[in-house]
Amino acid sequence: MEDLDDYEPDNNGALDLKYQGLSLLESRVFSFSNLVVLDVSFNLLETLPEAISKLTSLQELYISNNKLSSLPESIGSLSSLRVIKANNNVLTTTLPSIRSLQNLEKLIVDENILVSLPEDIGHCSRLRVLHAQHNALSCLPLSLALLKGQLGDMDVSQNTESMEIVLPSAIHKDHQSILWILALQREKSHVIETLSADVKRLQHDIVDTNEALADAKEQVSQLQQRKKMLEEDLESVWYFLCVREHYRRLRRRAFELYQSVRAACARRYIDGQPNGSDVHV
Repeated sequence: MEDLDDYEPDNNGALDLKYQGLSLLESRVFSFSNLVVLDVSFNLLETLPEAISKLTSLQELYISNNKLSSLPESIGSLSSLRVIKANNNVLTTTLPSIRSLQNLEKLIVDENILVSLPEDIGHCSRLRVLHAQHNALSCLPLSLALLKGQLGDMDVSQNTESMEIVLPSAIHKDHQSILWILALQREKSHVIETLSADVKRLQHDIVDTNEALADAKEQVSQLQQRKKMLEEDLESVWYFLCVREHYRRLRRRAFELYQSVRAACARRYIDGQPNGSDVHV
C-alpha cells in the first residue's frame, strides 16, 4: 500500500484510492471538506467511520468490492450525495435511513446479503437507478411506489423465493411492472390501515358506550331507589293527611258537642231560676 499522505483530491474534487489494500480509512481522508468524489473500491475495508459525515460536499461514493457489513448512520446526512455504489460487499440486515438524500440518483447495492431496503427509500425523489440483485430480499418497500415515473432502471432479481411470490421473477428487471404492483400493494396497505384505525375507533367507542351504559344503569338504579323512597314518603304524607282530617273532624264534633252541652246547661240553669231574677251565665 502506498503512503496515503501523498494523496490529495484532484482538480475536480475527486480522490481515487482504489486497489490500495486499505483495511481502514485514515482521518486525513475526512479532512477534505470540498471532496466531491470518493472512490475506495477494491480494498479490504470492513467499516466506514461515522466521520464520513464531515464530507458535506460529497456527491459520489464508490465503496464496492470491500468487506463492509454495514454503512454508517451518518451517511444519511450527506444531502449532496448523488451516487452510492456499494456492490460486492457483505452488507446485511438493511441500509441506514436515506430519507434526507434528496439528491440521490443512483443506488447500487447488488451482490450483498441485504434482507431489506430502507423503508423511506421512496422519499429519495430523484432516484432513477436501483440495483439490488443477488441479495436476500423478501420484499420491497412500498414507498418505492412514490417513484413511479421517476425510477427508470431497476433490478431486484436473484433474491429469495419469498420475493418471487410477491413479484414474479419475470418482472424483476421491469421497473414499471414492479412499481405498478407496489402501488397496488401500497393502496391495499393504506386501506387496511384505515380500516384497522376505524375498527380501533369503533372498539374505543364501544368501550365508551358500555361505560356510559353502565353509568346510565347505575343512575336508573339510583332513581328507582329514590322513587321508592318518595313513594314511601308520599304514603306517609297521605296517611298523615288522613289522620289530620279525622282529627279535625273529631275536634269539630267535640267542639259542637261542647257548645250543645253548654247551651243545654245554660237553659236548665235559666229554667231553674225564679221569674224576674237576673241570670248571668
